[in-house]
Amino acid sequence: MIFKGLKESNGWMTAEYSATWRYGYDFMLDAAQTVIDTDFHDKLQRVAIAPMGGYDREVTAEAAACGNILRDCREVKEECGVLTISGLSSLMECPVQISFYNQTSLVKLFCPFKQYFETHGEHVFDNYMNSIEIMAYCKDTERRTLARITGENN
Repeated sequence: MIFKGLKESNGWMTAEYSATWRYGYDFMLDAAQTVIDTDFHDKLQRVAIAPMGGYDREVTAEAAACGNILRDCREVKEECGVLTISGLSSLMECPVQISFYNQTSLVKLFCPFKQYFETHGEHVFDNYMNSIEIMAYCKDTERRTLARITGENN
């Protein structure tokens, strides 16, 4: 992902990234699931969906009832404009929130610790975000390949 900039608002830092290319909802689900599985684990705190330009609707309890497997959650697997996940990052050792914006290349990472960026630099999350993108594209490719082989549709 390409780092686009860092902003501060109400004590939260927002790092904006551009994915390598525009993505759709399948990628969003794969990317969010990658973060949950490889970083948040049992420290997932929030899952929310929203229409583009609309208000978040929290679906954390629904996702939890599905074992935090987003594709198994009826509310989450229906395509929406924005998918947001929040939790405590075991890799970065701080709370983060990540929002994916459907049919764009925009991804926003939110962190409540300005000092984290002051200490480590504004690019502190670059490798983290790059890893998410790579792993999500691998997961997306694997899922699509299996669907073609088995003749299933997702």
